[in-house]
Amino acid sequence: MSFDEAEISRNRGMPVELYLFQYGPDAAHHYAYTSAEEEVEFDNIVYVPTPMQRDGTKSSGTLDKSSESVRTGALSEAAELFRIYPPSQEVALIIRQGHLNDPDEEFPVTWAGRVLSCKWEDSQVELTCESIATSMKRTGLRRHWQYGCPHALYRGNAEGGCHADKVRATVTGTVTAVSGNTLSLAEGWNGAFPKEKFRAGTLEWTNAQGVSEARTILRLDTAADTFTLSGLARDIAVDGEVSVVLGCNHQMDDCADLHLVINDFGGDPWIPRKNPFVGTNNYY
Repeated sequence: MSFDEAEISRNRGMPVELYLFQYGPDAAHHYAYTSAEEEVEFDNIVYVPTPMQRDGTKSSGTLDKSSESVRTGALSEAAELFRIYPPSQEVALIIRQGHLNDPDEEFPVTWAGRVLSCKWEDSQVELTCESIATSMKRTGLRRHWQYGCPHALYRGNAEGGCHADKVRATVTGTVTAVSGNTLSLAEGWNGAFPKEKFRAGTLEWTNAQGVSEARTILRLDTAADTFTLSGLARDIAVDGEVSVVLGCNHQMDDCADLHLVINDFGGDPWIPRKNPFVGTNNYY
């Protein structure tokens, strides 16, 4: 019996859903669950039986713009990714539907998007998700005429932006102490760069799952070599190594002297500071 026959029949189908959570760049960085009572293998991925429930598909016109709310057990590995602090990498979700008695093993995609947040409710968690079409159609930030540079650091492309060399701006340090969202590094971690230039930069490392984590450096005590990060410094151990990336003040001095990309500077420091409409003659 084909997928179409099982789908339109009254009682001959055995419908199941497959949930694939992708939390890293490699194919192995995933969690796969199924609503079936036994394991389901599809596309060389084994989906593990797990209690899963989702709201009915909500649509404001087309199904590709619908949002989803997925509920599962509180001990789910996918939910653990969001415990205390959300993951640095985007967590993608692909939902497939099919029938166990389909000889062709067809499991077409019924929804695709990403997980935005996770909320714990007693013995279960609720994962709030948005579709991929929603994120693609969202209006981006508009560029303003301003004194400082509006470009995102290290995000240059063929059309412009900041082409600062992130590899050149990265140093490696050894952790001497870590607690919560603060950690200290051994002396000499900054290499040839001034320590204060790492404020508003990022601190990066590889977590226990082999996925890159990144935190913004909110505060830096240059005397004690202690960093205060934007989130929990999880999976970092004493004597472990982390990468520290330079920040930028988005002014011409850092663009020219620190990152060596003055031609990419996107601000306009010569904007007149005197209002020409206040009745003052600007020429004499």
